[in-house]
Amino acid sequence: MPDELQANFRWINDLLKRPISDFFKVDSPEHTILTRMKNEWGKRDTAELLAGLKKEYGNKALQAVDKFLKLNIARGWAEVGKKEAHKGTEIDDFIRVLWEPLKEQGFEFTIKREGKTAIFCVKKCPIYELAKKTGMHEWLYHLACLTDFYSTPAFSKKIGFKRTKTLIQGHGCCDHQYYYNKTEK
Repeated sequence: MPDELQANFRWINDLLKRPISDFFKVDSPEHTILTRMKNEWGKRDTAELLAGLKKEYGNKALQAVDKFLKLNIARGWAEVGKKEAHKGTEIDDFIRVLWEPLKEQGFEFTIKREGKTAIFCVKKCPIYELAKKTGMHEWLYHLACLTDFYSTPAFSKKIGFKRTKTLIQGHGCCDHQYYYNKTEK
C-alpha cells in the first residue's frame, strides 16, 4: 500500500531539507526529535514514524513539530503575502490563494459573508478523510489543521483568524472565520 501520509504532505519534504539547527539549538529536545523525523521521513512508513515519535517523546514530539511548522510556514506565507495581499482586499486575496486551489483537491465548503468577515463551513476535507482511513487524527491535526493559525497572520497582519470546530476533532464542519483586525490599519 502506498504511503498516503507521505503523498499528502510532500510539502514537508522541502521544509525538512532546511538545517534543523537554524531553528533549534543542537542539544535541545526539539532538535533531537526533528532530526530523527528528518532522517526517517520518506524512508519508512510515515504513520509508523510519527507513532514512534509520539510513543518515545510523548507530546513533546507534537510540540516540536508544531514549532518547526510555525516557524517555516510563517516565513513562507509572509513571502506569499508580500506578493499577493493588496490593501483592502487581504481576506479575498487569502481566499483566492489558499482556498480556491483546495477545491481541486476535493475540499467542499461554503463561504458566508457577514460584513467584512468571511465564515467558512468546510463539509468535506481530504485530510479528515485520510485521518479516518489511517487513524492518525492527532498527527494530521498538528500537520494540517494547526497550520491555519500560522499562515493567516503571516499572509497579512490585518487578517484575524478564528476556528472553534474541526471535522478531524469530531465536529460536523470546520468553521474557519477570517476578519479584519481592529488594531491593524
